[in-house]
Amino acid sequence: MVVLSIFLAFMGQLVSADQQQQLALSSASSDFSQRLYQKVALNKSNVVYSPYSIHSLLTMTSLGARGDTAAEMKNVLGITSLGESVHSLYRETIQQLNSQSNVQLLTGNAIFINPSYPIVPEFIQETANEYFALTDHIDFSANGGPEKPINDYVEAKTEHVIKDLLEPELNSFQQAEINGFIVISKPGAIDNYTVMLLVNTIFFNGTWNYPFDVTKTGMQDFQLLGGAVKQVDMMSGYQIETNIKTDDVNKVDVAEIAFKGKRFALYIALPQEVDGITDLEILLQKPGKVDELLTGFDSKNIKITMPKFRIETKIELKDVLIDMGMVQAFSDKSADFSGLSQAQVYISKVIHKAVIEVQESGTVAAAVTAAKITGKVKPVPFIADHPFLYFLRDKETGQVIFQGKFSG
Repeated sequence: MVVLSIFLAFMGQLVSADQQQQLALSSASSDFSQRLYQKVALNKSNVVYSPYSIHSLLTMTSLGARGDTAAEMKNVLGITSLGESVHSLYRETIQQLNSQSNVQLLTGNAIFINPSYPIVPEFIQETANEYFALTDHIDFSANGGPEKPINDYVEAKTEHVIKDLLEPELNSFQQAEINGFIVISKPGAIDNYTVMLLVNTIFFNGTWNYPFDVTKTGMQDFQLLGGAVKQVDMMSGYQIETNIKTDDVNKVDVAEIAFKGKRFALYIALPQEVDGITDLEILLQKPGKVDELLTGFDSKNIKITMPKFRIETKIELKDVLIDMGMVQAFSDKSADFSGLSQAQVYISKVIHKAVIEVQESGTVAAAVTAAKITGKVKPVPFIADHPFLYFLRDKETGQVIFQGKFSG
Protein backbone atom coordinates (compact mmCIF):
# COMPACT_ATOMS: atom_id res chain seq x y z
CA MET A 1 0.00 0.00 0.00
CA VAL A 2 2.88 2.31 0.85
CA VAL A 3 4.56 1.45 -2.47
CA LEU A 4 1.34 2.23 -4.35
CA SER A 5 1.03 5.59 -2.61
CA ILE A 6 4.61 6.50 -3.48
CA PHE A 7 4.05 5.45 -7.10
CA LEU A 8 0.88 7.54 -7.39
CA ALA A 9 2.61 10.54 -5.82
CA PHE A 10 5.51 10.13 -8.27
CA MET A 11 3.11 9.95 -11.23
CA GLY A 12 1.34 13.06 -9.96
CA GLN A 13 4.64 14.92 -9.94
CA LEU A 14 5.35 13.79 -13.51
CA VAL A 15 1.96 15.00 -14.71
CA SER A 16 2.43 18.28 -12.90
CA ALA A 17 5.91 18.75 -14.41
CA ASP A 18 4.57 17.98 -17.89
CA GLN A 19 1.72 20.46 -17.44
CA GLN A 20 4.18 23.10 -16.32
CA GLN A 21 6.29 22.55 -19.43
CA GLN A 22 3.20 22.75 -21.66
CA LEU A 23 2.29 26.03 -19.96
CA ALA A 24 5.85 27.25 -20.50
CA LEU A 25 5.58 26.42 -24.22
CA SER A 26 2.21 28.17 -24.61
CA SER A 27 3.57 31.16 -22.69
CA ALA A 28 6.60 31.32 -25.01
CA SER A 29 4.33 31.18 -28.07
CA SER A 30 2.03 33.84 -26.59
CA ASP A 31 4.87 36.24 -25.78
CA PHE A 32 6.35 35.68 -29.24
CA SER A 33 2.93 36.42 -30.71
CA GLN A 34 2.64 39.76 -28.90
CA ARG A 35 6.11 40.85 -30.06
CA LEU A 36 5.10 39.81 -33.57
CA TYR A 37 1.82 41.71 -33.23
CA GLN A 38 3.73 44.94 -32.64
CA LYS A 39 5.45 44.45 -36.01
CA VAL A 40 2.59 43.26 -38.21
CA ALA A 41 -0.69 44.56 -36.79
CA LEU A 42 -0.33 48.02 -35.24
CA ASN A 43 -0.82 49.91 -38.50
CA LYS A 44 -3.62 47.69 -39.81
CA SER A 45 -7.32 48.05 -39.11
CA ASN A 46 -8.05 44.32 -39.52
CA VAL A 47 -5.58 41.45 -39.21
CA VAL A 48 -5.49 37.75 -38.41
CA TYR A 49 -2.59 35.33 -37.96
CA SER A 50 -1.87 32.04 -36.21
CA PRO A 51 0.78 32.25 -33.46
CA TYR A 52 0.71 28.46 -33.19
CA SER A 53 1.43 27.93 -36.90
CA ILE A 54 4.31 30.42 -37.08
CA HIS A 55 5.90 29.46 -33.77
CA SER A 56 5.66 25.70 -34.30
CA LEU A 57 7.06 25.83 -37.86
CA LEU A 58 10.05 27.98 -36.85
CA THR A 59 10.68 25.74 -33.84
CA MET A 60 10.63 22.71 -36.15
CA THR A 61 13.05 24.49 -38.51
CA SER A 62 15.39 25.16 -35.58
CA LEU A 63 16.02 21.40 -35.38
CA GLY A 64 18.45 21.90 -38.26
CA ALA A 65 20.12 25.03 -36.87
CA ARG A 66 23.47 25.02 -35.11
CA GLY A 67 25.70 27.46 -33.22
CA ASP A 68 24.74 31.12 -33.10
CA THR A 69 21.98 30.58 -35.66
CA ALA A 70 20.23 28.14 -33.33
CA ALA A 71 20.79 30.39 -30.32
CA GLU A 72 19.21 33.39 -32.07
CA MET A 73 16.21 31.39 -33.25
CA LYS A 74 15.57 29.95 -29.78
CA ASN A 75 15.95 33.35 -28.16
CA VAL A 76 13.45 35.04 -30.50
CA LEU A 77 11.01 32.14 -30.11
CA GLY A 78 11.45 32.23 -26.33
CA ILE A 79 12.22 28.51 -26.08
CA THR A 80 15.83 28.59 -24.81
CA SER A 81 14.89 27.46 -21.29
CA LEU A 82 12.91 24.51 -22.64
CA GLY A 83 15.98 22.95 -24.27
CA GLU A 84 15.44 20.00 -26.57
CA SER A 85 12.22 19.08 -24.74
CA VAL A 86 10.42 21.77 -26.73
CA HIS A 87 10.14 19.37 -29.69
CA SER A 88 8.52 16.57 -27.66
CA LEU A 89 6.17 19.18 -26.17
CA TYR A 90 5.08 20.16 -29.65
CA ARG A 91 4.60 16.48 -30.43
CA GLU A 92 2.15 16.24 -27.50
CA THR A 93 0.44 19.47 -28.58
CA ILE A 94 -0.08 18.20 -32.13
CA GLN A 95 -1.53 14.94 -30.81
CA GLN A 96 -3.92 16.81 -28.53
CA LEU A 97 -5.08 19.25 -31.19
CA ASN A 98 -5.73 16.51 -33.74
CA SER A 99 -7.73 14.37 -31.30
CA GLN A 100 -10.63 16.80 -30.73
CA SER A 101 -14.19 15.58 -31.29
CA ASN A 102 -16.42 18.56 -30.48
CA VAL A 103 -14.72 20.84 -33.03
CA GLN A 104 -12.93 20.10 -36.28
CA LEU A 105 -9.28 20.88 -35.70
CA LEU A 106 -6.51 19.60 -37.96
CA THR A 107 -2.87 20.61 -38.00
CA GLY A 108 0.02 19.10 -39.90
CA ASN A 109 3.55 19.63 -41.19
CA ALA A 110 5.15 18.80 -44.50
CA ILE A 111 8.61 19.17 -46.02
CA PHE A 112 9.08 19.45 -49.79
CA ILE A 113 12.68 18.67 -50.79
CA ASN A 114 14.82 19.44 -53.82
CA PRO A 115 16.59 16.10 -54.53
CA SER A 116 19.58 17.98 -56.00
CA TYR A 117 20.71 19.03 -52.52
CA PRO A 118 22.24 16.82 -49.81
CA ILE A 119 19.82 16.67 -46.85
CA VAL A 120 20.87 15.42 -43.41
CA PRO A 121 18.78 12.24 -42.84
CA GLU A 122 18.53 12.89 -39.09
CA PHE A 123 16.65 16.14 -39.74
CA ILE A 124 13.99 14.35 -41.75
CA GLN A 125 13.75 11.63 -39.11
CA GLU A 126 13.46 14.08 -36.21
CA THR A 127 10.81 16.21 -37.90
CA ALA A 128 8.84 13.05 -38.64
CA ASN A 129 9.16 11.80 -35.05
CA GLU A 130 8.46 15.06 -33.23
CA TYR A 131 6.24 16.97 -35.69
CA PHE A 132 4.71 14.12 -37.74
CA ALA A 133 6.09 15.90 -40.81
CA LEU A 134 5.43 14.22 -44.15
CA THR A 135 8.21 14.44 -46.74
CA ASP A 136 7.89 14.72 -50.51
CA HIS A 137 10.02 15.91 -53.43
CA ILE A 138 9.48 19.23 -55.16
CA ASP A 139 8.00 18.42 -58.57
CA PHE A 140 9.78 20.79 -60.96
CA SER A 141 8.00 19.20 -63.94
CA ALA A 142 4.49 19.76 -62.60
CA ASN A 143 1.94 21.41 -64.88
CA GLY A 144 1.56 24.97 -63.67
CA GLY A 145 5.00 24.97 -62.09
CA PRO A 146 6.45 23.42 -58.90
CA GLU A 147 4.29 25.76 -56.78
CA LYS A 148 1.02 24.16 -57.88
CA PRO A 149 1.31 20.77 -56.10
CA ILE A 150 2.24 22.58 -52.88
CA ASN A 151 -0.62 25.06 -53.29
CA ASP A 152 -2.95 22.11 -53.89
CA TYR A 153 -1.63 20.40 -50.73
CA VAL A 154 -2.22 23.54 -48.63
CA GLU A 155 -5.71 24.04 -50.07
CA ALA A 156 -6.67 20.43 -49.30
CA LYS A 157 -5.30 20.59 -45.74
CA THR A 158 -7.22 23.80 -45.02
CA GLU A 159 -10.51 22.58 -46.51
CA HIS A 160 -10.14 24.97 -49.49
CA VAL A 161 -9.92 28.07 -47.27
CA ILE A 162 -6.26 28.91 -48.08
CA LYS A 163 -5.59 29.11 -51.82
CA ASP A 164 -2.60 30.15 -53.96
CA LEU A 165 -0.09 30.50 -51.13
CA LEU A 166 2.92 30.45 -53.46
CA GLU A 167 3.31 32.73 -56.45
CA PRO A 168 3.90 31.01 -59.82
CA GLU A 169 7.08 31.28 -61.85
CA LEU A 170 8.10 34.52 -63.54
CA ASN A 171 8.74 35.07 -67.25
CA SER A 172 12.51 35.37 -66.97
CA PHE A 173 15.36 32.92 -66.63
CA GLN A 174 18.25 32.61 -64.17
CA GLN A 175 21.43 30.60 -64.62
CA ALA A 176 23.53 29.33 -61.73
CA GLU A 177 25.92 26.64 -60.58
CA ILE A 178 24.61 24.21 -57.96
CA ASN A 179 26.83 21.42 -56.67
CA GLY A 180 28.98 21.62 -59.80
CA PHE A 181 26.04 21.57 -62.21
CA ILE A 182 24.85 24.50 -64.32
CA VAL A 183 21.08 24.93 -64.00
CA ILE A 184 18.70 27.32 -65.70
CA SER A 185 15.39 28.12 -64.04
CA LYS A 186 12.44 30.48 -64.04
CA PRO A 187 12.52 32.20 -60.64
CA GLY A 188 9.19 31.98 -58.82
CA ALA A 189 8.34 31.12 -55.23
CA ILE A 190 10.23 27.87 -55.89
CA ASP A 191 13.23 27.60 -58.18
CA ASN A 192 16.26 25.34 -58.59
CA TYR A 193 17.99 27.18 -55.74
CA THR A 194 15.25 26.07 -53.34
CA VAL A 195 16.63 23.37 -51.04
CA MET A 196 13.34 22.69 -49.27
CA LEU A 197 10.06 24.24 -48.26
CA LEU A 198 8.77 23.57 -44.75
CA VAL A 199 5.00 23.98 -44.38
CA ASN A 200 2.61 24.03 -41.41
CA THR A 201 -1.14 24.08 -41.85
CA ILE A 202 -3.95 24.45 -39.33
CA PHE A 203 -7.72 24.35 -39.87
CA PHE A 204 -10.43 25.04 -37.29
CA ASN A 205 -14.19 24.71 -37.62
CA GLY A 206 -16.21 25.14 -34.45
CA THR A 207 -19.91 25.55 -33.73
CA TRP A 208 -20.89 27.91 -30.93
CA ASN A 209 -22.18 26.28 -27.77
CA TYR A 210 -25.07 28.76 -28.10
CA PRO A 211 -25.37 29.89 -31.75
CA PHE A 212 -26.47 33.42 -32.59
CA ASP A 213 -30.00 33.94 -33.88
CA VAL A 214 -29.70 34.53 -37.64
CA THR A 215 -32.96 36.48 -37.71
CA LYS A 216 -31.49 39.09 -35.35
CA THR A 217 -28.43 39.84 -37.51
CA GLY A 218 -28.59 43.28 -39.10
CA MET A 219 -26.71 46.46 -39.91
CA GLN A 220 -25.78 48.54 -36.88
CA ASP A 221 -23.40 51.36 -36.05
CA PHE A 222 -19.76 50.51 -35.32
CA GLN A 223 -17.69 53.33 -33.83
CA LEU A 224 -14.32 53.89 -35.48
CA LEU A 225 -11.24 55.56 -34.09
CA GLY A 226 -11.41 59.32 -34.42
CA GLY A 227 -15.16 59.51 -33.88
CA ALA A 228 -16.44 58.23 -37.23
CA VAL A 229 -19.28 55.69 -37.40
CA LYS A 230 -19.63 52.80 -39.86
CA GLN A 231 -22.52 50.43 -40.52
CA VAL A 232 -21.52 46.75 -40.11
CA ASP A 233 -23.35 43.42 -39.97
CA MET A 234 -23.93 42.78 -36.24
CA MET A 235 -24.98 39.45 -34.71
CA SER A 236 -27.06 39.35 -31.56
CA GLY A 237 -26.99 36.34 -29.25
CA TYR A 238 -29.42 34.85 -26.80
CA GLN A 239 -29.24 35.84 -23.16
CA ILE A 240 -26.85 33.19 -21.85
CA GLU A 241 -24.71 32.29 -18.87
CA THR A 242 -21.09 32.78 -19.91
CA ASN A 243 -17.69 33.83 -18.60
CA ILE A 244 -16.94 37.53 -18.56
CA LYS A 245 -14.27 39.71 -16.98
CA THR A 246 -14.38 43.40 -16.13
CA ASP A 247 -10.88 44.85 -15.64
CA ASP A 248 -11.33 48.44 -14.49
CA VAL A 249 -7.60 48.82 -13.83
CA ASN A 250 -6.64 48.19 -17.45
CA LYS A 251 -10.01 49.49 -18.70
CA VAL A 252 -10.97 46.40 -20.70
CA ASP A 253 -13.87 43.92 -20.63
CA VAL A 254 -13.35 40.37 -21.89
CA ALA A 255 -16.12 37.98 -22.94
CA GLU A 256 -15.66 34.26 -23.54
CA ILE A 257 -17.78 32.78 -26.35
CA ALA A 258 -17.49 29.02 -26.08
CA PHE A 259 -17.66 26.45 -28.84
CA LYS A 260 -19.33 23.06 -28.39
CA GLY A 261 -17.48 21.02 -25.80
CA LYS A 262 -16.29 24.26 -24.14
CA ARG A 263 -12.60 23.38 -24.56
CA PHE A 264 -12.19 26.09 -27.21
CA ALA A 265 -13.55 29.61 -27.07
CA LEU A 266 -13.32 32.94 -28.83
CA TYR A 267 -12.36 35.79 -26.48
CA ILE A 268 -13.38 39.35 -27.28
CA ALA A 269 -11.23 41.94 -25.44
CA LEU A 270 -13.24 45.14 -25.64
CA PRO A 271 -11.67 48.39 -24.35
CA GLN A 272 -14.03 50.29 -22.06
CA GLU A 273 -13.31 53.46 -24.03
CA VAL A 274 -14.04 53.76 -27.75
CA ASP A 275 -10.44 54.79 -28.51
CA GLY A 276 -8.87 52.49 -25.92
CA ILE A 277 -7.44 49.95 -28.40
CA THR A 278 -4.02 51.64 -28.50
CA ASP A 279 -3.62 51.46 -24.71
CA LEU A 280 -4.61 47.78 -24.79
CA GLU A 281 -2.02 47.06 -27.50
CA ILE A 282 0.66 48.78 -25.40
CA LEU A 283 -0.37 46.79 -22.33
CA LEU A 284 -0.11 43.45 -24.13
CA GLN A 285 3.50 44.15 -25.13
CA LYS A 286 4.50 43.16 -21.60
CA PRO A 287 5.36 39.45 -21.12
CA GLY A 288 2.61 37.41 -19.50
CA LYS A 289 -0.11 40.04 -19.99
CA VAL A 290 -2.13 37.95 -22.46
CA ASP A 291 -2.25 35.02 -20.03
CA GLU A 292 -3.30 37.48 -17.32
CA LEU A 293 -5.97 38.98 -19.58
CA LEU A 294 -7.52 35.57 -20.27
CA THR A 295 -7.85 34.45 -16.63
CA GLY A 296 -10.01 35.49 -13.67
CA PHE A 297 -13.45 35.24 -15.25
CA ASP A 298 -16.85 35.28 -13.53
CA SER A 299 -19.93 33.53 -14.86
CA LYS A 300 -22.71 36.01 -15.60
CA ASN A 301 -25.92 36.23 -17.59
CA ILE A 302 -25.18 38.43 -20.61
CA LYS A 303 -26.36 39.11 -24.14
CA ILE A 304 -23.56 39.42 -26.70
CA THR A 305 -23.79 41.63 -29.76
CA MET A 306 -20.78 41.55 -32.09
CA PRO A 307 -19.86 41.92 -35.77
CA LYS A 308 -20.15 39.13 -38.28
CA PHE A 309 -16.89 39.27 -40.19
CA ARG A 310 -14.32 37.63 -42.44
CA ILE A 311 -10.63 38.66 -42.41
CA GLU A 312 -7.83 37.41 -44.65
CA THR A 313 -4.18 38.35 -44.11
CA LYS A 314 -0.95 37.45 -45.91
CA ILE A 315 2.34 38.44 -44.29
CA GLU A 316 5.96 38.20 -45.42
CA LEU A 317 7.82 37.60 -42.16
CA LYS A 318 11.50 37.70 -43.15
CA ASP A 319 12.14 41.38 -42.35
CA VAL A 320 9.92 41.18 -39.26
CA LEU A 321 11.84 38.23 -37.81
CA ILE A 322 15.20 39.87 -38.58
CA ASP A 323 14.01 42.98 -36.77
CA MET A 324 13.03 40.79 -33.80
CA GLY A 325 16.58 39.42 -33.61
CA MET A 326 16.54 36.31 -35.83
CA VAL A 327 19.34 37.62 -38.06
CA GLN A 328 21.79 34.84 -38.89
CA ALA A 329 19.13 32.36 -40.02
CA PHE A 330 18.41 34.66 -42.99
CA SER A 331 22.04 35.39 -43.87
CA ASP A 332 23.50 33.60 -46.90
CA LYS A 333 26.94 34.20 -45.38
CA SER A 334 26.63 33.20 -41.73
CA ALA A 335 23.55 30.93 -41.39
CA ASP A 336 24.41 27.56 -39.88
CA PHE A 337 21.88 24.89 -40.81
CA SER A 338 24.42 22.09 -40.89
CA GLY A 339 21.90 19.90 -39.06
CA LEU A 340 19.57 20.26 -42.06
CA SER A 341 21.82 20.09 -45.12
CA GLN A 342 25.48 19.47 -45.90
CA ALA A 343 25.34 22.43 -48.31
CA GLN A 344 25.50 26.08 -47.23
CA VAL A 345 21.82 27.01 -46.85
CA TYR A 346 19.74 29.74 -45.22
CA ILE A 347 16.12 30.81 -44.79
CA SER A 348 15.26 33.13 -47.66
CA LYS A 349 11.56 33.60 -47.01
CA VAL A 350 8.85 32.98 -44.41
CA ILE A 351 5.27 33.39 -45.65
CA HIS A 352 2.15 33.32 -43.49
CA LYS A 353 -1.44 33.40 -44.65
CA ALA A 354 -4.52 33.23 -42.42
CA VAL A 355 -8.29 33.48 -42.79
CA ILE A 356 -11.00 33.72 -40.13
CA GLU A 357 -14.76 33.87 -40.63
CA VAL A 358 -17.02 34.54 -37.65
CA GLN A 359 -20.73 33.99 -38.25
CA GLU A 360 -23.96 33.04 -36.46
CA SER A 361 -23.31 29.29 -36.37
CA GLY A 362 -19.65 29.40 -35.35
CA THR A 363 -16.16 30.13 -36.62
CA VAL A 364 -14.00 28.76 -39.43
CA ALA A 365 -10.31 29.65 -39.40
CA ALA A 366 -7.30 28.40 -41.32
CA ALA A 367 -3.64 29.32 -41.56
CA VAL A 368 -0.44 28.21 -43.23
CA THR A 369 3.19 29.09 -42.62
CA ALA A 370 5.93 28.25 -45.11
CA ALA A 371 9.69 28.64 -44.67
CA LYS A 372 11.81 28.52 -47.81
CA ILE A 373 15.33 27.14 -47.39
CA THR A 374 17.67 28.31 -50.16
CA GLY A 375 21.13 27.11 -51.17
CA LYS A 376 23.97 29.55 -51.53
CA VAL A 377 24.67 29.51 -55.27
CA LYS A 378 27.34 30.95 -57.50
CA PRO A 379 25.87 32.73 -60.57
CA VAL A 380 27.48 31.82 -63.90
CA PRO A 381 28.31 35.06 -65.78
CA PHE A 382 27.24 35.40 -69.43
CA ILE A 383 27.99 38.95 -70.54
CA ALA A 384 27.84 39.56 -74.29
CA ASP A 385 30.14 42.61 -74.29
CA HIS A 386 32.27 41.77 -77.36
CA PRO A 387 31.62 40.55 -80.95
CA PHE A 388 29.58 37.34 -81.20
CA LEU A 389 27.74 35.10 -83.69
CA TYR A 390 24.08 34.27 -83.39
CA PHE A 391 21.90 31.46 -84.72
CA LEU A 392 18.11 31.14 -84.89
CA ARG A 393 17.50 27.41 -84.99
CA ASP A 394 14.64 24.93 -85.14
CA LYS A 395 15.43 22.58 -82.26
CA GLU A 396 13.13 19.86 -83.60
CA THR A 397 14.71 19.53 -87.09
CA GLY A 398 18.08 21.06 -86.35
CA GLN A 399 17.65 23.60 -89.16
CA VAL A 400 19.39 26.96 -88.69
CA ILE A 401 16.81 29.47 -89.89
CA PHE A 402 18.90 32.61 -89.37
CA GLN A 403 22.58 33.13 -88.66
CA GLY A 404 24.61 36.27 -88.21
CA LYS A 405 27.21 38.24 -86.38
CA PHE A 406 27.12 41.22 -84.07
CA SER A 407 30.26 43.34 -83.69
CA GLY A 408 28.83 46.42 -81.99
